[in-house]
Amino acid sequence: MSFTLVLNSQNVIGTGNNTYKYDFIKGNFTIPEDSEVMVANVQLPYSFYNITSAYNNNQLKLYWPTASSTNNTYTITIPDGFYTTTSLNFFLQQYCITNGLYLINSSGQNVYYFSIQYNSYQYGNQIITTLVPTALPSGYTAPANWVGYPVVSRTPSIEILNNNFGTFLGFTTGFYPALNTTSNYSANSPITPIGSYVNSIIIRCSLVSNKVGSPMDIIDSFTIGQTNFGANINYAPSVNKWVKLSAGTFSNFLITFCDQNLNLIQALDNNILITLLFKFPSPKLLKNE
Repeated sequence: MSFTLVLNSQNVIGTGNNTYKYDFIKGNFTIPEDSEVMVANVQLPYSFYNITSAYNNNQLKLYWPTASSTNNTYTITIPDGFYTTTSLNFFLQQYCITNGLYLINSSGQNVYYFSIQYNSYQYGNQIITTLVPTALPSGYTAPANWVGYPVVSRTPSIEILNNNFGTFLGFTTGFYPALNTTSNYSANSPITPIGSYVNSIIIRCSLVSNKVGSPMDIIDSFTIGQTNFGANINYAPSVNKWVKLSAGTFSNFLITFCDQNLNLIQALDNNILITLLFKFPSPKLLKNE
């Protein structure tokens, strides 16, 4: 005998939109020995950030050369969000506009003196800094909030702090380049960047008793694949993937969504749909009190 159960946004509990509770209609539901369950399909919005204060990867420091041959220090806090290297660079450019850290060339284009670029050839990122001029270049104009010119032409420097931003970007703790560098600079990430902390989804179910696995309550897993942030991750197994259920009488059960390292995901959107298929060995063994 088999039957289906469906969980959706009405089943969410707690914070983070990662845990869903199903209450059996009559309060108690008996599961006999040798019963099994499988995931029939899942629709899960891709709504979990890759840069957040929760991950401690949202801050870096910028050192900007000043007139007195020292540096102004800026602590940059990145708003929680999902960032590619390109969109992160756009945020840093907007930071430069707000703080007067740019000039405007003869074509009316903003000129920025540092950037973070994606290096597709080396599966990494690249920090690029260029010399800030000591006077306004010919044909250039300065914005009203321009911070000023250094006495000696030097590059800005980005400090990767002792947090997880370096892990995200692929750079170890330190200055890129060293303070008061007097030539243009470019560096590729020395370690593999994380980019996204959630690459796959593991589903856990409190009713599952898979004694050959660890943890024993994993019911299924799937990758995000090519799904873009903001779209739905759709999963339906191509083969039946039955797992054992714990025998006993239950009033409810929990479904939780974790990342590939078994950390609970922190999702913004709980508009999920998950369909479970239960299989009992014989109708005679089914008891619903």
